[in-house]
Amino acid sequence: MHTVAYLGAVNSAALVALNVIADDILSSPQANRFQVPADLNAIHGAAALGATLARAQIQAPSLEVKRASLEVIPHETGSVAFTLGAPRLFVPKREVILSAPETLMFYTNNAAGGADNEYGIVWLSKPGELEPIPSGDIIVARATSATTLVANAWTTCTMALDKDLPAGEYALAGFLPVSATGIVARALITGQTYRPGVPVLAGTEGAARDFDPGNLQPFLWYKMGQFANITLPQFQFLATAGDVAEVVILYLVKIA
Repeated sequence: MHTVAYLGAVNSAALVALNVIADDILSSPQANRFQVPADLNAIHGAAALGATLARAQIQAPSLEVKRASLEVIPHETGSVAFTLGAPRLFVPKREVILSAPETLMFYTNNAAGGADNEYGIVWLSKPGELEPIPSGDIIVARATSATTLVANAWTTCTMALDKDLPAGEYALAGFLPVSATGIVARALITGQTYRPGVPVLAGTEGAARDFDPGNLQPFLWYKMGQFANITLPQFQFLATAGDVAEVVILYLVKIA
């Protein structure tokens, strides 16, 4: 999977296109469009957030041909953070297949006078089932960073494990990211192009301990990638403001 994001200061009752948040993997032929890669042309899920957000919609030429512009329902209204107890995420019953290489746009409108920042998130995947987790025990590890996040951009955080991993190769089966102002985080795995993402549990680590990870089931529990114990993945956080404390709970399987 690969996770992309859009942002716009929206003050319109009509749908308007959000601009892309710069991504160093996918190309952006225009300020409000990502180009869908040929090997990652399915929409696995999406999300929209905004204080006065009213509607959210994904558009692409192939969807227009099918007369099937994609309404993102449910979405987070009244906040630019995911609801901790039950994050509002759009996960289609069947993946939505796009015609690569076409462009992908994210539209929103709002219901109040005055502009507010509205965000769109899209999880792109290969068509078909996600790669299953390798057999073996699932190891839970905790990592932290004190990186100052840059608002409205992907900020790369180098994480430090509480305890070092034994020598070997590991598969990343999922992760739970926590930061005070985060929206979504994605893993940077050495030797891997695409960056799988998970919604951030916005707030303190203590509050996140009451969170049921089953709420994020569609974005966890598959083989996100693999790495050696000495090349722990970095994590990129997208946040609404700068904060300086990030925590990631990693779910790992030792494979060699």
